[in-house]
Amino acid sequence: TKPFERLNIDFKGPLPSRSVGKRYLLTIVDEYSRFPFAYPCADVSATTVIDCLTNLFSIFGAPAYIHSDRGASFMSAQLKEFLTSYGVATSRTTAYNPQGNGQVERYNGIIWKTIELALKSKELPITHWNDVLTEALHSIRSLLCTSTNSTPHERLFSHQRRSANGDSIPSWLLKPGHVWLKRFNRNSKYEPQVEEVELLEGNHEYAHIKYPDGRETTVSTRHLAPTGERQMVQPEISQASPQPENFEPGEEVPFEDSNQEQNEASNDEQDRACSQPVPSPDQSLPSMRRSTRERRPPAYLRDYVTS
Repeated sequence: TKPFERLNIDFKGPLPSRSVGKRYLLTIVDEYSRFPFAYPCADVSATTVIDCLTNLFSIFGAPAYIHSDRGASFMSAQLKEFLTSYGVATSRTTAYNPQGNGQVERYNGIIWKTIELALKSKELPITHWNDVLTEALHSIRSLLCTSTNSTPHERLFSHQRRSANGDSIPSWLLKPGHVWLKRFNRNSKYEPQVEEVELLEGNHEYAHIKYPDGRETTVSTRHLAPTGERQMVQPEISQASPQPENFEPGEEVPFEDSNQEQNEASNDEQDRACSQPVPSPDQSLPSMRRSTRERRPPAYLRDYVTS
């Protein structure tokens, strides 16, 4: 598949709303990029679905395929006529089988969970979910997907997503440290292709670095890569010495030297290694096994005399 070729659509609701408001959410997900769209709706009629799809098609164009469940609005002749006019093929799940439309069903839960977190951070009631819907969609579209190793925005538009909240950049660009820089001028092919430099600061597009000789310059982040030391996380191991028990005041506490124990253990291992017998080179090795299968000429040569 390719971006915006196959779409999955579904309704979520009824949702808690104000006295007069939209109680349903029409969710549309692109199968390839997993880029979500969500439209607040007052009802689940076929006219509402057509209005939302018309707005979507006017921006991104018509897809080739739309998959939905067996809802009355999705199975209506009015919607089928509308999609046929755009040349869009349709398919539906089997009865009582929501798993057949699992991608958009899963995104219904993701979008609603993100809305709840946004409302909690702004201390708003659940009935104001429509006020934070755009922020929730922005967060989901900018979140890295582990299955595709990219964000939905990058998969759909092939460029990074920019906003007032910042850009999606690797964590190793946020902290100063040593990184690898690609070398473009080499006197020989045997010289290393990268050199280690110090990262001073960086953003999504550019980084300010410092060479080992003290020179500072600005380079593109496409020519940088993290070193192995920046990716490795060493666990903290705390070795607590055992506390002595039941000692009288003024009594001398014995001290155990850990280095001495290690030296004694290494000496014991060396003694055991020396005591093991060393095989002599004169010992004969086992002979190689030969096949005992009887060799016969082919049957079609039985009438011929062979030497």
